[in-house]
Amino acid sequence: MGLANLLTSSQLIQVSVDGIGTVDLNWIGFVISWIFNLVSDFPGAIAVGVIIFTLMLKTIVLPLDIYSRVKMKKQSLLMESMRPEMEKLQKQYANDKNMYSQKVLELQRANGYNPLGACLPSIVSLVIFMVVFSAFSQYSQYANLTAYNEMTKAYSNAVYEYVQAEDEQGDEYFLVAAVEDGLNNPQKYTPKRDENGKFTDGEGKEIDIYGYYVDYDKFAAYYNVYCSQTEGATPLPADWATQTEEQKNLFVSDFVRLGARRAAADYYISRRPQTSLLWIGNLWYPDSMLNKEVPTFANFRSTIQRAAGAIDANYEESYNEVTYNLTKQKNTYNGYFVLIVLAIGFMFLQQFITMRSQKAANELSSVDGQAAATNKMMMVIMPIIFGIFSFFYSAAFSIYMIVNTVYSLISTLIINKIVSVRFEKDSDKKERAKLQSRAGRKRLK
Repeated sequence: MGLANLLTSSQLIQVSVDGIGTVDLNWIGFVISWIFNLVSDFPGAIAVGVIIFTLMLKTIVLPLDIYSRVKMKKQSLLMESMRPEMEKLQKQYANDKNMYSQKVLELQRANGYNPLGACLPSIVSLVIFMVVFSAFSQYSQYANLTAYNEMTKAYSNAVYEYVQAEDEQGDEYFLVAAVEDGLNNPQKYTPKRDENGKFTDGEGKEIDIYGYYVDYDKFAAYYNVYCSQTEGATPLPADWATQTEEQKNLFVSDFVRLGARRAAADYYISRRPQTSLLWIGNLWYPDSMLNKEVPTFANFRSTIQRAAGAIDANYEESYNEVTYNLTKQKNTYNGYFVLIVLAIGFMFLQQFITMRSQKAANELSSVDGQAAATNKMMMVIMPIIFGIFSFFYSAAFSIYMIVNTVYSLISTLIINKIVSVRFEKDSDKKERAKLQSRAGRKRLK
């Protein structure tokens, strides 16, 4: 039932708005939702929840990361130990790439080097990243849609305050519900009001209200009291008694919408401490000056329709009504690209450190240095890809990528240091063993 000014009958008004479907969450979405509910009372709850989720996930897959990075570092150190022989091969087969590759492979096998040793855990990590990316994208749409639907409920509940239910006869109940009888002939209906403020048929089934009839005498009595208690309120028109029903209905509907719009905006503002973070108004939209904290209907629809399906353009009138009092938020940038820059910067740093740790492999894997050039290109491409993700998807996902990258960065530095120390100790032991063996042979002679 869409928003309308007046129906054909001048006595029947409609001040309702539409909710929009729902988004079904997968199991990861439920995990994300569970975490957010745990921290929902904290300022910046969404950011806190994302950080907790990321740390939990990274800790769960930490054994895979450790295995992968230990393997990579060991292989790099092995490659470095083979550098003198491989540099000789590069000079010897400078004009024969195939022969160089063959000789390098033989040398690597002889020294226990396996370039594929760290690939499987890396592939698993990539799959996990893509699954989480999909889940975050879905959940951001779910969160935005749920917030909007809750705003429509707040709007409707504000209207229901004036609607008469059974055993409610006071002047404040100046609206009488109308229900459709199936023949396009709305009928007056006095429903029951349950403990949640919803209207039912008395058997627990929620009724669909078609519109409202106005009790003009009750409205006049209620509104006069309202004006006496509310500074700046517009007085009831002096010619109220002689106005047409259409004029009266327009005044009543404007008054009812005033409170309903305020209720919807109040709900949004009450949630804002949890969904915002410093300069970002809504973490479920990108940290970008190209996005507003509260988007236009076109941007809202494009954001949620990937999960909720096609959204009819007729919803625009309801959307504009629900967000009517959020003009400031509609004109406020949702961010300033800060998280996008951080996501790119941290990924570039991680790629740089990874390249440094794999320096020997990059320089010696190909006779002409093509491998090193390819890896330098990847050092640029990967941050750009992360930047694109941050630019088009939610700021919450950007936080996930940043925390994920920083966690990997720190773990890589620690693992590389430990492996390097262990490798040096093992090398020293082997060298001492060789020296002792040589000394023993000399004494025997």
